[in-house]
Amino acid sequence: MTQRRHTGQDRRGIMAAAMLLGALAAVPAQASGGASCSLTATPLGFGDYVPFSSMPDDVTATITVTCTATGGTTVPVQGSISLTSVSTTYGRQLADGTYILRYHTYLDPARTVFWGDGSGLGATEPVSGMVGPSTPFQQAFTVYGRVLARQYTAHVGPYADLITAILNY
Repeated sequence: MTQRRHTGQDRRGIMAAAMLLGALAAVPAQASGGASCSLTATPLGFGDYVPFSSMPDDVTATITVTCTATGGTTVPVQGSISLTSVSTTYGRQLADGTYILRYHTYLDPARTVFWGDGSGLGATEPVSGMVGPSTPFQQAFTVYGRVLARQYTAHVGPYADLITAILNY
């Protein structure tokens, strides 16, 4: 990573937000109905952040749910994906030491519905399908991320946050 000096007059980007969407189920989840499911994800990499820009920094990531049958019959898979992190859902923060960049995760491309844990701090994403002995279930979901505009106190550095995606079913 190239370090850049930042001054009040400097309008170059600040290297920010190698935010990882990770820690996604250390072991596969087991459904009582005969399915085993796991999650994989791509990172939300915000790249260079320009604190004087009036436009937010928007990126996407993908969470993929994969389920296989553990028995000899076809079974339904129904549930939801929640996103949790150390920072709160409405106030997610990328951190580099004591420096922070505020960001949000959303369920929709218009970035109007917060993606959170379903407890009043953002909605969850529904998961629904069928899995059989010869037909695995796989579904991909887009996470819409946004670093908010005009965060003038940002500095050059490797900002990061860790979000945990949880499949409840």
